[in-house]
Amino acid sequence: MRRATLVAALAAGFLFVGVAAAVVPGDPNASHPAYAALNMPAAWDLTTGSPDVVIAIVDSGVDPTHPDLAGAVLPGYDFVENTASGTPTDGHGTGVAGAAAARANNGIGGAGTCFRCSVLPLRVIGRDGIAFNTTTARAIDYAVDHGAAVVNASIYGPNVSEPLRRSIQRARAAGVLVVAAAGNEGDSTPQYPAAFPETISVGASTYAGARATFSSYGSWVAFAAPECAPISVFGGTSGVGCMTSVSSPLVAGIIGLMRAQAPAASAEQIETALIKSAIARPVPGTRTGVVDAAAALRALGTPEPRLRPVLFGNAVVGQELEVLTGIWSGAKLTTSYLWERCRGGDCSPIEGATRSRYKLSSADEGFRIRAVVSSGAEAAASPQTPAVASAPRLLTRPSVPARPRVGVRLVANRGRWQGSNLQYVVNWQRCRGACLQIATGRGYRPTARDRGARLRIEVVAHNSLGAVTALSKRTGVVR
Repeated sequence: MRRATLVAALAAGFLFVGVAAAVVPGDPNASHPAYAALNMPAAWDLTTGSPDVVIAIVDSGVDPTHPDLAGAVLPGYDFVENTASGTPTDGHGTGVAGAAAARANNGIGGAGTCFRCSVLPLRVIGRDGIAFNTTTARAIDYAVDHGAAVVNASIYGPNVSEPLRRSIQRARAAGVLVVAAAGNEGDSTPQYPAAFPETISVGASTYAGARATFSSYGSWVAFAAPECAPISVFGGTSGVGCMTSVSSPLVAGIIGLMRAQAPAASAEQIETALIKSAIARPVPGTRTGVVDAAAALRALGTPEPRLRPVLFGNAVVGQELEVLTGIWSGAKLTTSYLWERCRGGDCSPIEGATRSRYKLSSADEGFRIRAVVSSGAEAAASPQTPAVASAPRLLTRPSVPARPRVGVRLVANRGRWQGSNLQYVVNWQRCRGACLQIATGRGYRPTARDRGARLRIEVVAHNSLGAVTALSKRTGVVR
């Protein structure tokens, strides 16, 4: 497994400063300028979130005993140790969780941007401060499968990972947005997962609306949020954290508010509302600017559910396809599924295929597959797969005539195979103890050099999905 370079921003990520004077009863740091910069008070007049809205924190783990996260932290998973989530190894994930979902009106610190949302802690960062791309991908899949509404990843690195991108695409198709920190490199080098086009990438801005000098920047950075904000400090205290590790969960929490207001909104509708809110507050080095939480909520409204089914998986016999509806699972939409085989313009139902997943069989080979998703009076069909293919598979062993004679042409029986668009290579071998290749092709005429030896053929069947080799039995002695 390739080690990724997704680096937690702990070492350069949190600068703790003094807390401000209390201006809101119960929250000593609720007057921090980050909240005004995001227009949070006006947003909280519209919604303060919901415990049913889960923010997955893909990070170093979250301290569930922190008093400013009391009652917010759900049982999660540790993908480093492959165990149920335990004690975090550092305070990075706890601080990130606090920026997104710290409780309000409890007399502690500040408030998360979605202070009534729940937190799902998913540890991917090891003790060395490094996360694997593949581990992060697994955590995102887990978050989607366990009902998260939004995923925050305050981790970054310059290496592109297609499995990680695929997990982010799958999340989006499930109505779940992945928010990621742009990084703290102060240059335009794309950092991942933020730089994937399917990600909600967040850089850091000053309270005056300029780019923070440390923030990574470029056309791949979509949004900005304040460079510092109140966080939950590991060990039970509170303070202010800085860097894009904090900017990202501020936006993740805002998306949590949007999900609470509009459970059935699509990922595209949420992103469009964020763009509308930020485009009027431009920040150099981003495509838009600072998110306005209240404006985003007003732009989103409460759209009705609209099915947008998308298939994931490879159209290969033996593989499993999955259909995602485009609607977050927390919307509690009742859906039914029907898988169909298509050829030309005609599609017909597959008997018994009525779940969100379908395993392809040999009966599907050559057909295109689609899923029809229904909810109430609405039905929508996914795009069709490419024609289902199958890898080479041997059914009957190759053979050659058992009594070869010098000068008499032999014709190989390649055996019987199953697979899509198979091509064959037939190699003839002379065996005197060991076997050596002597010719290639369907036919072979033994020569005097073969006398006294035995012959056999090697058949290689191959297509775009792989190659399989099969050997015939040896013939009798060549006469």
